[in-house]
Amino acid sequence: MIVLFALLLSVLIAFGRDIKVGFTAVITREDVKTIKDFLDYLSRKTGFSFSPVFARSYDEMDFYLFNRKVDLAYICGAPYVEGHKKYGYYLVAVPLTSDGPYYYSYVITKKDRPYQSILDFKGKPYAFSDPKSNSGSIAPTYFLLKNGYSPTEFFKPLIYTYSHYESIMAVYKGFVEGASVDSIVYEHTSLVAPHITNKLKVIQKFGPFPATPIVASKRLDPNIVKVIKRALLEMHQDEEGRKILKNMGVLGFTYLEPKHYETIAHMMSYIKKIR
Repeated sequence: MIVLFALLLSVLIAFGRDIKVGFTAVITREDVKTIKDFLDYLSRKTGFSFSPVFARSYDEMDFYLFNRKVDLAYICGAPYVEGHKKYGYYLVAVPLTSDGPYYYSYVITKKDRPYQSILDFKGKPYAFSDPKSNSGSIAPTYFLLKNGYSPTEFFKPLIYTYSHYESIMAVYKGFVEGASVDSIVYEHTSLVAPHITNKLKVIQKFGPFPATPIVASKRLDPNIVKVIKRALLEMHQDEEGRKILKNMGVLGFTYLEPKHYETIAHMMSYIKKIR
């Protein structure tokens, strides 16, 4: 009875405040309608009020989560690994794709270019997304270091776009010769803007890696998180939820144990050691 009362009390408290949800480069900021539909759906399913907060980088998102400017955040595996250790983030749910709860780091270029591997871009302009992005920085950096190259010296120049979508556009518009991007974002772009990806090609993949998670600040009541988690995991079960998921470029949400992210933690540790 006491446990039930505590659960009801924490849920009732949540009704009285806005739950802030952070988004970075995982979902394109241009797709505001999809984000609004997603949060409205969660609000109807949980009874809580949600509002989006956009961060320009994973460092900024860390600041928001740590300082209670954000309660939940849709981030990347590498920031989760670091944030779980430093700030106590805990995993709520991960998206499902045709590869299950996994995704890849894609190396992309224009279709008319001769490149066949990331190693072919030596001395060429190349784009990473965020320095803390697994697919957009960590995975390709790890591969290059294993082959004896430092990205900042290998590419001429290496630029950071702070958005997978912007990295895709940088290749499409010819600002760079290639880029490393999140496979979920790339495949979503191919659905909503095929005229862009029709001009591009994927020449190499790193992974699979555990998918980009939704995480919660350690300050958010666990009982509230349970309600939100249930709504996410059941989202694929109704027509409205499936429509929103399709617009997000995923099939649904599931849960992974933190140990699944040890592969990313190993790459981060190796990079830190080499540098």
